[in-house]
Amino acid sequence: MKLAIVVRRPCELPARTVVATLLYSPLTLHDVLDRKAAASEPVTMAKENRPLVVLIDAMGFIFRAFFAPMERLRSPSGVPTKVPYVFASMLRRLVHDWQPDYMGVVFDAAAPTFRDQLYEQYKAKRPPMPDELAVQLPYVRRLCEAARLPILEFPGYEADDVIGALACQAVDQGLEVVIVTSDKDMLQLVGKGIRVLIPTKGDLVVDARKVEELLGVPPQKVADVMALMGDLIDNIPGARGIGREGARELIRRFGSAEAALEHAAEVANKRYREALQSQRDQVLLSKQLATIATAIPVPLELERLRRAEPDYAALRGLYAELGFTSLLKELMAQGPVVRLEKVEYETLGSAAELRAFVNSLSPGQAVAVWPVLQLAEGEEPGFDSRVVGLELSTATGTARVAQIPAGQEHEVFAGLRSWLEEAARPKVTHDPKLLEMLLGPVRGIRDATMLYSYLLQPTTANHDFSEVVLRRLNVALSGAPGERADYLLRIAPLLRAEVEARGLLEVYEKIDLPLAPVLATMERRGVRVDPAALAELSAAMEEEARALERRIYELAGREFNVNSPQQLAEVLFDELQLPMPRKYGRAKARSTAVSVLQELALVHELPRKVIEYREQAKLKSTYADALPRLIHPRTGRLHTRLSQVGTATGRLSSANPNLQNIPIRTELGRKIRAAFVAEPGWRLLSADYSQIELRILAHFSQDAVLAEAFRCGEDIHALTAAEVFGVAPGLQTAEHRRVAKIINFGILYGLSPFGLAQQLGISQKEAAQFIAAYFERYPGVRAYLDGQLAEVRRTGLTRTLFGRIRPIPEINSPIPARRNLAERTALNTPFQGSAADLIKLAMIEIHRRLAQQGLRAKMILQVHDELLFEAPEEEIPALAALVKPAMEQIETFAGPLRVPLAVDIKTGSNWRDLS
Repeated sequence: MKLAIVVRRPCELPARTVVATLLYSPLTLHDVLDRKAAASEPVTMAKENRPLVVLIDAMGFIFRAFFAPMERLRSPSGVPTKVPYVFASMLRRLVHDWQPDYMGVVFDAAAPTFRDQLYEQYKAKRPPMPDELAVQLPYVRRLCEAARLPILEFPGYEADDVIGALACQAVDQGLEVVIVTSDKDMLQLVGKGIRVLIPTKGDLVVDARKVEELLGVPPQKVADVMALMGDLIDNIPGARGIGREGARELIRRFGSAEAALEHAAEVANKRYREALQSQRDQVLLSKQLATIATAIPVPLELERLRRAEPDYAALRGLYAELGFTSLLKELMAQGPVVRLEKVEYETLGSAAELRAFVNSLSPGQAVAVWPVLQLAEGEEPGFDSRVVGLELSTATGTARVAQIPAGQEHEVFAGLRSWLEEAARPKVTHDPKLLEMLLGPVRGIRDATMLYSYLLQPTTANHDFSEVVLRRLNVALSGAPGERADYLLRIAPLLRAEVEARGLLEVYEKIDLPLAPVLATMERRGVRVDPAALAELSAAMEEEARALERRIYELAGREFNVNSPQQLAEVLFDELQLPMPRKYGRAKARSTAVSVLQELALVHELPRKVIEYREQAKLKSTYADALPRLIHPRTGRLHTRLSQVGTATGRLSSANPNLQNIPIRTELGRKIRAAFVAEPGWRLLSADYSQIELRILAHFSQDAVLAEAFRCGEDIHALTAAEVFGVAPGLQTAEHRRVAKIINFGILYGLSPFGLAQQLGISQKEAAQFIAAYFERYPGVRAYLDGQLAEVRRTGLTRTLFGRIRPIPEINSPIPARRNLAERTALNTPFQGSAADLIKLAMIEIHRRLAQQGLRAKMILQVHDELLFEAPEEEIPALAALVKPAMEQIETFAGPLRVPLAVDIKTGSNWRDLS
C-alpha cells in the first residue's frame, strides 16, 4: 500500500501575526542584563490613544548585550552570535509589550560628527571596538532587515541627535514616542509625549517625574548637570572638582550652567566656586557637547517606519545560519502556511514484504535505517526498549515503513540478519549504539548523524535528530512515518562533508563509530550490584546523618533545618558571628555553598559537620537509595546509559544512573563501591591508566626531563617534590608528595598562584615560588603551555592528539573571569580529550581481542581512566594478559607517543576491594 504523505515545510506566515518572529525566545532581556528595580512605582507601559513610535539606540544596546553576563554563543561555523541573539530578545519584548505602530533602529554614523569638530578629544578615551563585537554587527543589521525594521543613520550626527530630532517631530505630529536606550544623556528628551525605556534597569520606563527622581533635576536640566559633572564615557570634561551631587545642587539652586557660572562668587563651597571661576569655557563647551541637537535636518518618514511583517524566509535562513534553534522553533510554532511536498512513504504489510524489500536492494545501495520505539512518557531509549517498527529509505523523498507486531521482533530481525551483518551493505543511521543494542550486530554503518553532529559541535548539548535537522536544514520534522529515514539521507552527506572539511573524518571512522558497538555491548551486559548491601549501607548512613544532625544542633545551640540555606546562614553569620567571606561580594556574602563552608570550616566545627552531613545525604539519596530501584527486574543488573555525545572534551558520560561520579577518595564512596560485585564464580578486574594526562603533557611539551622520567619509570611526584622543596625522594614526607601532586596536576588546569595558595593554605608568594620552581625544572612545559594559549587565541578552538576539536569562544573575552576560565579550559582539554580518545581506542581493541580469543570476560564499565571487567575466576590471568598490553601499546593514527603508557591491574570480588 502506498500513502502520499504531506510534509510540513516552512513558508510564509499569515499577515499581521500578533508578535513578530524574532520576537520569541526563551531568553529575555531580564535574563541577560543587570536588573535594578526602580525605587518607586513603575510607570505604565500601556499605549495612549495616539500612535506609538519606538526608536532604538542600536549601538548603546549592542555594547550592553556584548558585555551582558551570559555565556557567549557561537554559530555552527564558530562565529560569535550573542549580540544578535540578545538583540532579537530585546525586539521580542518591545513588540510584545508595546505593540508599536512605528519602529526604527538608529545607528551612529561612521563619519565624524559636529561634536568631534567642537572638541577633538570627544570620546577619545573610548577603547576601540573589540574584534569579537565587530564581526557580530553585520548580523544585527541583517536581523533588522529580515524583521523589516528600518535602519536609520545620518552622516555628521550621532544616534542620540537623530533620535532626538525624530522624537520631537513625531510629538509635533501628535504621536507618542518611546526611546529605548541606557544612555542617561537621552533623559533630557523626556517630556510630554516622550518617554525613555531603560533595558539595563529591568525595562524601567522613565517619564519626567522619574527623571527628577533619578537625577535630581527635571529633563530640561540634564544637560546642565552634565556640563558641570562631565561624562567619563564620552570624555566630556565638565568642571574638575564638581561631581554628581555638586552639579545637581548647583543646577537646582541657579537653574542652569550659565547661571551657575554668572553667580560663581556666591557659591560657599570653595572647591565648587574655584571650579566655576577657573573653567568657564570648559563648562560651556561641555554643555554644547552634552546637549542633544534636536533641530538637525533629519526628516521623519512615518511610512518608512511603519511596522511591517518580517521577511520570514530571511529570518529562517539567518536563524539557521547562526544556530538559533530556539528562535527557529518559535518561528515554526507561529503556524506557517504549509507548502505541500509530495513524498512516497510506502507501508510494508508484513515481515515477508520487509525481507523482500531488503533483498531487492543492490549491494552498494545505501539505506537509511530508523528504529521506531515504544517508549513511555519521559522514558529514555535503552537496551530493552521495544522496537515496534522500522523506517528505511534509499532515496530522498521515499521511505518504506514496516510495523513489527509484539512478540515477533526476533523473527523479523532474524530475517534481516544477513543484510544487517553484511559490511558491504552501507547503512545510514542516527545513533549507531542504539541500533546495535536493539537490532543486534550491525555492520556497514557508514554515516551516523548523531556522531557527526557531536564532532562538529561538541559544546552543544542536544544532538537529537529533530534538533540536528532543524539546525542544519531549517526544517521542523512533522513525525510522519518514514520521514526520519528520509531526512537521514538528506542530512548525512551534508554533515559528512563538513566533518571531512574540518579534518575530523579520521576521528569519526577510527574512534567514534567503531566505539558504538563496544558501548552497546557494555550497556546490554550491565553492572551487578548487591541490593542487600546497599540497604544495609542506607540504614547506616541514615543513622550517621542523624548523629551529624544532633552534633550540628549542639554546636548551634538549637535545632534548625540543616537543609535550609537561609536558616543555616542565620546560624553561621548572625548567631555564631562567623566572618562572611570577602571574595564573594555582597550578593553572595551569606552563601552556604560548599566553597564557603570549606573556608568557614577552618575556624569552626559546625560548617565542617554540615559538609559531612551534605555528603552523607547526597550519596545516600543518589546511590544507596536510588540504585536498588534502577536494577532491571529481568537481568538483576544496572544498565547505565553510556553516551558518546555528553561532554565537550570527548570523554564518555554515564547516566541513569551516573556511575562516574561515585567518589573514590572518601570512605562513603568506597562503601558504595563495595556494593558493586561480580556474579558468583566471577571476579572484577580493574585496569587503570597511571598518570595518563601527565604522560600526554610530556608528549605534547616534548620536555626532555619530564619525558625521560617517564621512560625510566621514575616517580614524577617525588621528582617535583625534590625540585620544589629541595628534599631528596628518600627523605620526603606524605605532605611533600601531596603538594607535588597538586602542583603536577594543577599545571594541567592552568593553576594560578592564587588557586594553588588556596588549595595548599599558603601565601600566594610561596605558591608562585612553587610554580616557578616547577617550570624551571620542566622548561618545555612552560613553552608548550604558552604556545597552546597563543594558538587557541588565534583559532578560537583547541584540538586533542587525534584532532578532535573543542571551540573556546571566551578565550579573547574582555571579561577577565571568563577569559581566565577559557584559558584553563584551553590548557586542560587537550589532555582530557586525548586521554579519552586513547582509552576509547583501547576499548575498541580489547573488544576485538575478547571476541577473537573467545573469552567469556566482559568489559562492563568505563570511568575516565579506568576500565572495569567481569570474568570467570579462571579467566582472570588471561584477561589481565590481554588488557594490559592492549592499553599500553596502542597503535594510534596520530603516530607513536613519546613516552610509555602504564596500566595498573587490580582484581577482587567487589569494586572497592581490588588488589
